[in-house]
Amino acid sequence: MFMTTKPPPPAFRLVPAADDASAPDPIPGEVRAVIDLFGTHLAKVAFPDVDVASLRREAEELRAEAEQVARARAALDAAAASFQRRQTALAETAARAVAYARIYSDAHPEREPLAAAIMSLAKPAPVEEPRPLVRRRGRPPKRSAELFDTAGSPADPPGAP
Repeated sequence: MFMTTKPPPPAFRLVPAADDASAPDPIPGEVRAVIDLFGTHLAKVAFPDVDVASLRREAEELRAEAEQVARARAALDAAAASFQRRQTALAETAARAVAYARIYSDAHPEREPLAAAIMSLAKPAPVEEPRPLVRRRGRPPKRSAELFDTAGSPADPPGAP
């Protein structure tokens, strides 16, 4: 049997790996083209502070930052979802507490201040799902001038009863 070994991964990747297909490469296409240019035609040329190694290093640093941003966003999304669940659970518990208090108050009519306090409680508002801010795309709809032009139309035509 022959054993094959995998070649070591390249030190720098210019395109995202197959497992990164869901995350777009943060390096713009124009910048990748410059890195490719310096990796091929200008491989043996170095300018002050600019050569293929420095370009690749900065690209990898940007990719690492993008990964950190993605992890932070995922953590924020998880925290927001947890917050939403806890807020909903608290609202449900508060509503159940008010229901129990009403039943207790009905069983003890002599406790009028309690009944008044319970009646003053507003039913806890249901917690709404936060809506994502969505901007409408495209041109705003045109408004017809004749529909909104009240100054140009006569109030009562002459001779009207």
